[in-house]
Amino acid sequence: MRWILIIVALLGFLLAFLSHSPGMVALGVVAGLMCGVGAALVFIDLQIRSSSRSEYMTPGELDALKATLKTPSDRLPPPESR
Repeated sequence: MRWILIIVALLGFLLAFLSHSPGMVALGVVAGLMCGVGAALVFIDLQIRSSSRSEYMTPGELDALKATLKTPSDRLPPPESR
């Protein structure tokens, strides 16, 4: 999908560069910009997905997280109201 967007963007800019009609130039520029932005967003999404962690925690990770939490006896009492 991302390569198709890049090819369409390049073809849009090529159309804008080679045409003589103002309407075709506008169509080429709009197609090139929209597909270029779309391709950039797809590449950004791919990079984020490759470097992110899994959404779910393993049971070992959950146990380690529970061990770091304070127990109710370790907490300070609430302040007294006046």
